[in-house]
Amino acid sequence: FRPGPFQHWLWPGGTLCLMRPGPYEKDPMDDYALSLCPPMEVWPPDLYSESCGREPGAAGAARKTLGPRSIQKSWFSQFPWLEADKGQTTLFCVVCKEKPPAHGPVSKLVTGYTRPFKVETLKHHNKSNAHKLCVRALTAKEDPDGAPVAERLTKMSSHVLRNMEHLFSAAYDIAYHSKPLNDYEKALDLLQVMGAPIIPRYRNRVACTLFIRCIADTLRKEILDSICRSPCACLLLDGFTDSSDQPCLAIYIRYLKRADVKESYLCLVSLPSHTADACFAAAVSAMDELQIPFRKPGWVVGLATGGAASIAACKSALVAKFQEVIPRLSPAHCVTHKLQYAAISACYRDVDFVKDCEKHIRAMFKFFQASPERLRELHGAAPRLGQKMAKLMESNSVRWVVSKRQTLSVLLESLPALVAHLERLSKSGSHEGQKAKGMLTFLRSFHFVKFSHFLIDFLQVYKPLSEVFQRESVLLGQVNAAVEAAYLALQNLIQQPGPKEEEFNAAVKDGSFRGVSLDVVEMGEFRFQVDRAKIILTGAEYLHQRFDGETSPQLLKSTEVFDTVCRPAAGSCLANSGDAEVLSMAKYFEYALPPSYSEESLLDEWAGLKNVARDLLFSELCRKAIAERQAFPLLSKLASISACLRISTGSCKRGCVVMNLIRTYERLKLSNEVANSLLMVAVNGVAVPEFDPLPAIEHWYLTSSGRRSKGSRPESSKRFLYGPGSQARVERIVDHT
Repeated sequence: FRPGPFQHWLWPGGTLCLMRPGPYEKDPMDDYALSLCPPMEVWPPDLYSESCGREPGAAGAARKTLGPRSIQKSWFSQFPWLEADKGQTTLFCVVCKEKPPAHGPVSKLVTGYTRPFKVETLKHHNKSNAHKLCVRALTAKEDPDGAPVAERLTKMSSHVLRNMEHLFSAAYDIAYHSKPLNDYEKALDLLQVMGAPIIPRYRNRVACTLFIRCIADTLRKEILDSICRSPCACLLLDGFTDSSDQPCLAIYIRYLKRADVKESYLCLVSLPSHTADACFAAAVSAMDELQIPFRKPGWVVGLATGGAASIAACKSALVAKFQEVIPRLSPAHCVTHKLQYAAISACYRDVDFVKDCEKHIRAMFKFFQASPERLRELHGAAPRLGQKMAKLMESNSVRWVVSKRQTLSVLLESLPALVAHLERLSKSGSHEGQKAKGMLTFLRSFHFVKFSHFLIDFLQVYKPLSEVFQRESVLLGQVNAAVEAAYLALQNLIQQPGPKEEEFNAAVKDGSFRGVSLDVVEMGEFRFQVDRAKIILTGAEYLHQRFDGETSPQLLKSTEVFDTVCRPAAGSCLANSGDAEVLSMAKYFEYALPPSYSEESLLDEWAGLKNVARDLLFSELCRKAIAERQAFPLLSKLASISACLRISTGSCKRGCVVMNLIRTYERLKLSNEVANSLLMVAVNGVAVPEFDPLPAIEHWYLTSSGRRSKGSRPESSKRFLYGPGSQARVERIVDHT
């Protein structure tokens, strides 16, 4: 098909058919939409300038000197929505410019239509679905009762629309619950059994992927609209390195929607390498493509990084690069929801005995899990240990078995029964008996038993700090206090044994632990003390590299000025409390405030807010200050910054879980585009009963189905171009033309 004044069709056999487009039919909705727009200069008075090649009184003065590719005055009466700029070089659509299309390709009449000018282009735009939807959207904006939402898809019959609602709802359920894409056809079979009409051509995995992409695009558009209206935002970058073929960077953003703080997943981008330059370039390119105004001074106030190795290794350099682009950017702590995994990973590289423990415990688990009979016998001898092994049937899904405190505790508690059971198995001369003897040698070693008790105490130090990050939202000062508590606990662990280690020392008598004789080798205690000190120092160094030196203590204290828990109860202390912190915070984030603000006005607002919101919690106080922007024009900005700087791993954790679910073994070949759409729906989507498929159907109708609208091609030519063997026919057409 070639656009132009005639439509060219190539029929089978080489016959060329020319069809003239139908007469222009004026849509009455155009006049109504134009009446709602402000008056505009539809035709510049100086369009025919004196230098256009015609002199008064000259021969042939009545002839038109404008060529067929120039702007024609009759177009403005034929298309009431048409507008020209003052330079007489560009044409616009008034309606689409006033209310741009929400989805789909943007018409040149929205961005600006320049030479060569063709009337066929204007006719095509006038009949397009995007233009008609913009007309109805503008009508609905000015007169909500006169244009219902369902009228956006009036060209689609009610029967087809009902079919598409079933299809999109099934695709949304697949993406929201991170189910395999192949389950889409099974869901449609169930809907068809229940009497729902299903279109056969969309019963496949390709259609499911297309519908999920349309749903994700619609959801992303809604989120981006809210983000751009937020007074400030905080970025969170996390990496995926475990399940994907290529390292990826996930971008999350924390922003304000009205007076509530939201945290949303934005996109997933590929990383060519694990360097800071690659992460920075990928993040900047993705945000530029999404048109996020992160370069606006004072808009992005914080940057947090996730716990993935690809991000944590280059965190400092990455923060420095962002600070070159975004002035006064406050780096938040490197967050993680499983801090004990990261701590064990750091110790795994430096302490050899941690590797030995991981290898032998994992081998023992696989030994029992490989045989249902052995697992059943173990369950009879040591019930709790048998339940734990059955629960961890896929031990490969656990990154570090030695990081599981409960697993180590159950193993030590069931050690006598486990040793007795392995002794019975070792008496057989089979291959399993030889494996049981090797496991007995390791389980009876003094070094392993005492080291396992110490490891439980060591992991207990990181549990409170990890739980702080797992809250819905955390103040930076709360994280700082939890980090200081972890340092203090490690210092105490160096000076004296922990509770589990003391329990071991009290239970060991004459080289026996709970009836199990231990193989106390020479220098066993010395080796244990060396490994113990090395692990504690490695854990402290890990905390220092990850959390220290990022944010100044003064800024941490200033951002907590809205926390009423730290405020004096009453008296003169309450009257002056927080004044210095408010001024310090305003000075640091001066780009977010008006350039002509005065400190007196800021302190007056602060005094008024303390009087009316004395008993409110931090989140309630920030919400009140943000909602009442007219009463607190300056403090509402600072309250927004404090609310956005609160960090959480909620969305980051959900993203990790979803990524592990969607990248299963049969779906490792998923492209980043498909994974990005699945993550968008699973992390940011609403519950399935609350899902409205109409916006996504509109997007699909404009970008996919709308390109082949009814009447654009004869049915026979559609079968010719899209039926069986269409690829070969298209290749012959290309060669022929």
